[in-house]
Amino acid sequence: MQRCPHCNIDICIRELKYQGFFKGFRICPNCKGCFTVDPKTQYRQAVFIIIAIISLVLTILLYFKGSKWLIPALVSYVILAILIYWGNKKVFFVPYDKDQNSTNA
Repeated sequence: MQRCPHCNIDICIRELKYQGFFKGFRICPNCKGCFTVDPKTQYRQAVFIIIAIISLVLTILLYFKGSKWLIPALVSYVILAILIYWGNKKVFFVPYDKDQNSTNA
């Protein structure tokens, strides 16, 4: 289970209030401190998106080009599922400074 970087309590990410699509942070229900994921997690998420796009392309090829694309499509989805499971175990939260990030935009 992840911990708030401000007050160090256990946080279940599924129970947090949704901040909106364009907000890059979440708010701790205990201390109201803002936090986000660390840069390594953001990098892993970008890699997962690329693998998901590859899986989608393989699925489209399976639909249009026939069953010879079945095994690569299945393998890509199995790899994606394993990586997402592993990546969810490696998520770390870091403090998020709303004032500093809004002046950089």
